[in-house]
Amino acid sequence: MISLRKINVFQVLLISLVISYVHPARADKTIGVFSAQQSCPAYVSKNKLTNPDNTQIQADKKYDIIEANKPDHASWYRVVLPAANPRERWISAECGQAQVTGGGAGNGGDGNSCGVAGEADSHVLALSWQPAFCETKPQKPECKITDPQVYQAKHFTLHGLWPNKKSCGTHYAFCGDVKAQKQNFCDYPEIKLNSTSQTSLAEVMPSVTAGSCLERHEWHKHGTCQAAKSTEEFFDLSVDLARQFNDSGMAYFMNRKIGQQVRTEDFLIRVAAVLGSTARDRIKLNCDQGMLVEIQLSLIADLTPGADLEKLIVNAPVQSSSNCGETFRVDPIGQ
Repeated sequence: MISLRKINVFQVLLISLVISYVHPARADKTIGVFSAQQSCPAYVSKNKLTNPDNTQIQADKKYDIIEANKPDHASWYRVVLPAANPRERWISAECGQAQVTGGGAGNGGDGNSCGVAGEADSHVLALSWQPAFCETKPQKPECKITDPQVYQAKHFTLHGLWPNKKSCGTHYAFCGDVKAQKQNFCDYPEIKLNSTSQTSLAEVMPSVTAGSCLERHEWHKHGTCQAAKSTEEFFDLSVDLARQFNDSGMAYFMNRKIGQQVRTEDFLIRVAAVLGSTARDRIKLNCDQGMLVEIQLSLIADLTPGADLEKLIVNAPVQSSSNCGETFRVDPIGQ
């Protein structure tokens, strides 16, 4: 017969062993260091974005990395925050720089070619239907403009021109001095444009006039990854491509449909008619709340200034599926 005392001793030993064992996937085994460049949420679950105590990492501080969501070009890192509960938290790779000794560096890490300029193998031209965009982001300064005669009421506006590198997925970016996304676009360093480029950009990108600094974000995140293009050259090219899309007949098509439901198929037929049959598979339509908010058009890597938009589409990568369903609404400005 085993005494009560012996059972208690056995239980204590067993509990001690359990406590001392931590599953390898959960162990605080440091595989690198994350240098935060801005304050960012530290999530318990990166998939559900849960952060019950609103814990954040702080700019200019370093955190031990214990896990990355991918061995190469990670978009999330699991770091240790000793004062948090739980102490292991997920943070976005865009919040700073990672130096990983096991599994490779993530976005913005040292030696990571996803932050090296001139290595794009394709581009995306992103254009917004501003009235619908403003339904989803009414707090933006440019969304206070409701005049039905202004450019953004009747034309697609420039969101950005994004160089892509297939091996980097969505993480080919920040190839200049700025290595991570800012919480506020106006926190980026100011960019200088000559008066001609400034005027042209302000017409097709309403945020320039409104002062919400989208152009700063687009330059520091995407423009710096262009091969040997100045700020003026990058934005002049972006403006020209945006105007070509509008002038092809797509702005006219949208104007005739303002306030109406449009069949997605009719839109794609029109794109193919004015920009060539290959354009149909190289354009992605993004909808929100039943409205067309943005189109993303695939282009080839070599964007020669003055080149015809249709020719830049032909050999570009095929786009991923749109999310607009069978129909979408063309939203009027100010409603």
